[in-house]
Amino acid sequence: MSVSSAPVVIKKYANRRLYDTELSAYITLENLMDMVKQDRAFVILDARTGDDITRGVLAQVMLEEETRGRAMLPVAFLRQLIRCYGESRQGEVSDYLERMMAEFMDSQPPAATTGGLEALGRENAAVVRQAMSLFTSLYAVERAGNRTVENLLQEIMDLRQQVEDLRAGRDTAS
Repeated sequence: MSVSSAPVVIKKYANRRLYDTELSAYITLENLMDMVKQDRAFVILDARTGDDITRGVLAQVMLEEETRGRAMLPVAFLRQLIRCYGESRQGEVSDYLERMMAEFMDSQPPAATTGGLEALGRENAAVVRQAMSLFTSLYAVERAGNRTVENLLQEIMDLRQQVEDLRAGRDTAS
């Protein structure tokens, strides 16, 4: 099956139904999840207003998966993420998470065994904890009023060392 480069337009109607304009058929959230897994480009538009609502619908797909017993996002991570909404560095968090997830997806070989999946899950959890500690510690520095260049530079140096340690650990585990 060839993947087209033009994004498929999905329209969401007031009755919450999703309509795939390429297939001329209604689809489900599971169909959207399959499209994501196939790396299909799509955009979801509100049928009435034409607004791009892709982000919200994808969040709904994740919520469905989380409530079906296939939870992947730790509660602590979700709480930290929610704390970042409305903060001055919200865009930085978004960019960082996107870069880290892309790097993670590019660097991970497919796990062939259950043990491999468990190890992959543990490594992913460690990376997420490490990433969120960056934002938590910077948030704490900002809240405490100790936001000096020296403090931030030291924090960056510490984080660089931690990333190098994580990479070294991952390289030796491979």
